[in-house]
Amino acid sequence: MERLQLSDFRQTYQRFFAYARPDVGYLALALMAIIALTATNAVMVWLIGVPFDHLHEGRFDAVKEVLLWLVLLVVLNQLLHLVSTVMANWLGLRFVGRLRQALLGRLLHVSVPGSSQLQRGDLLARLSHDVDQVQDMILELPLFLVSHLLTLLFYGAMLFWIDWTLAMAALLVVPILLLHQRIFVPRKRRASEKFFHHNGELLAFEEQVVSNLRGICSVGAEARMENQHETAFERARGWAMRMRWLDQGFDVSLSGLVYFCGIVIVLLGIERIEAGVLQIGALVSFLIYLGYLSVPLRGFAQAPLQWQGAVGAAQRVQMLLELQAETQNRSNAGNMQVTRGDIRIQNVSFAYHEDVPVLSNVDLHIQGGETIALVGPSGAGKSTLARLLMRFHDPQQGEIYIDGCDLRDVTLESLREQFAVIWQEPFILNDTVRANLLLARPQATDEAVIDACMASGAWSFISELSDGLDTQIGSGGVELSGGQYQRIAIAQAMLRNAPFLILDEATSALDSQAERGVVEALDELRRGRTTLVIAHRFSSICNADRVVYFNGDGSVIVGTHDYLYSYHVPYRTAVTWQTDTAS
Repeated sequence: MERLQLSDFRQTYQRFFAYARPDVGYLALALMAIIALTATNAVMVWLIGVPFDHLHEGRFDAVKEVLLWLVLLVVLNQLLHLVSTVMANWLGLRFVGRLRQALLGRLLHVSVPGSSQLQRGDLLARLSHDVDQVQDMILELPLFLVSHLLTLLFYGAMLFWIDWTLAMAALLVVPILLLHQRIFVPRKRRASEKFFHHNGELLAFEEQVVSNLRGICSVGAEARMENQHETAFERARGWAMRMRWLDQGFDVSLSGLVYFCGIVIVLLGIERIEAGVLQIGALVSFLIYLGYLSVPLRGFAQAPLQWQGAVGAAQRVQMLLELQAETQNRSNAGNMQVTRGDIRIQNVSFAYHEDVPVLSNVDLHIQGGETIALVGPSGAGKSTLARLLMRFHDPQQGEIYIDGCDLRDVTLESLREQFAVIWQEPFILNDTVRANLLLARPQATDEAVIDACMASGAWSFISELSDGLDTQIGSGGVELSGGQYQRIAIAQAMLRNAPFLILDEATSALDSQAERGVVEALDELRRGRTTLVIAHRFSSICNADRVVYFNGDGSVIVGTHDYLYSYHVPYRTAVTWQTDTAS
């Protein structure tokens, strides 16, 4: 295979075959069924030619006997075909299930940093289309090749047994087939690589449009999006059509070669019959064997084309499997135990890209139960600090302690159990209200769930839903308002009952009336917890004990709202602009 080293291909195949290894016993049964199926096919083809000789000799009773055996073989053959096909499909689905589960698990465990490198549409393409291509490469194609190899061996042996001279004549077409394959394989590889790339871009663009329909319509960008979609689609369509042209051109030219070979063999066979060295029935069987041999020959010729397309998909899938989490548990990591809820950030520096610091030598001490507002321009590091606390990243310099314990000395699971987070866009699945609430605490009782809903103010509307807690919400379910979704998110946080709370501008998408009710629920939630409020609006700062202002150059300044308003000009400017705008 051009541009693909055999050793690299072997490593790729071995890596993905691990997902089929648990079913290797069933795979052996499928192979046995394929062997039996091929053997019965060979016998059936031979029996088809025998009655012609009996008819020529006037042995009509013998014809009926052969046909009876042929009927029995057809029944057995179809049963074997059913078994082998069902088993192959069953094995394929189990392989796809394991691989997709592994991919999703990898994406979940690398957290936001690794998975955010790819667009969601491209990720979905890799999880679906590319995984199916890998399944073809690992299971379907090898099973077909085994079937083709057995057919070639059985039928080839029968051809030489019937008439070795005609069989040798048929072999003369092999060099032509090899040249034919060499012409098509590299072109198919390039076309498949380009198609996968542009199709991933198309799916990513479509996912962006579907996720932002309201924003696109609000600025009148429908025509522009349609034009961009048409351009992206045309790029993908062009390479898809090139792939199909290559496939069809390959099939048509190969069929022409096979038919030409068949015509030549018929002419030679007639000469052999005239010479008295070949019977009519034997020639019929020979031609049927030769005709069926076009199937494995075509399969072997197409295999490199199919493999070239699948290898591109396998490389895209393998890239996801090789994603590494930025943060991992140390071998001696223990469990996080929170007593006071103190946070100490000591000389912390962090950058997503080299020479572009987000945080620089930050020192901050947050006492247990304190509410801290994180304020500053977009991209200044507010959300980054929250991610560092939950170890989605580790700082390149400095340490972060909770109750005197370095975050890197505890497991990620036990650390994140100490945090409840309410995002600006609530984390809601397309499931029941109950299922969404239990994400925070799967073992919670119904009583605890209802208490959390009542404390967050969510019970007032949940109790009025058609099925209460078992009402389906989200896509395909009951539509709730932004304030109602936020109250469910607050109920999740209450149910989680974690000592640390992070509010990522949890009320910015709400109107004033809805915000007032949510703020009251948040005030109840904050009580007794160390709280970080990522704030863009002055209303979110009012109830904070202290404010951390991010200057945008990696530095921060800490103080009460009154202190910063009096002595820090950028903070005063931001607050003044906010209050003037609100007025």
